[in-house]
Amino acid sequence: MAHHNGSSPGGAESIHGHPRPKKFLRPCLLLLLVEEPAYGYELREKLAPISAKPRDMGTVYRALNNMEEEGLVVSSWERSAEGPRRRRYDITQSGRAALELLADEMSGTRDVIGGFLERYQVDIGIQLSGEGLTAG
Repeated sequence: MAHHNGSSPGGAESIHGHPRPKKFLRPCLLLLLVEEPAYGYELREKLAPISAKPRDMGTVYRALNNMEEEGLVVSSWERSAEGPRRRRYDITQSGRAALELLADEMSGTRDVIGGFLERYQVDIGIQLSGEGLTAG
């Protein structure tokens, strides 16, 4: 059940009725930067399919700035033919190592949750569809 502040009982924000892991923006941005360097607004557009929640530009830029301070990403200013200079972001070796650790943590979490859901289905006799519960 979603709380009035948009969070779920486990403390994570809700996405389409399902909780999203805390601090999920960081691995999503790092993953996109492994694929290719990008501008902040491009990263925001590419986030939708993997983070399942629209992000405002301020949140994206704060995350990028924090990761740059931590040495996970670097940025450089580039001239734009259409307008003002733009900041292009790229992942560093430290960022790649951090992404590897984050992905490993998420994989372990997925395994634990999968084990719980399997046991839940056996003990309770309810099928989980990804959209919610169905009688089984």
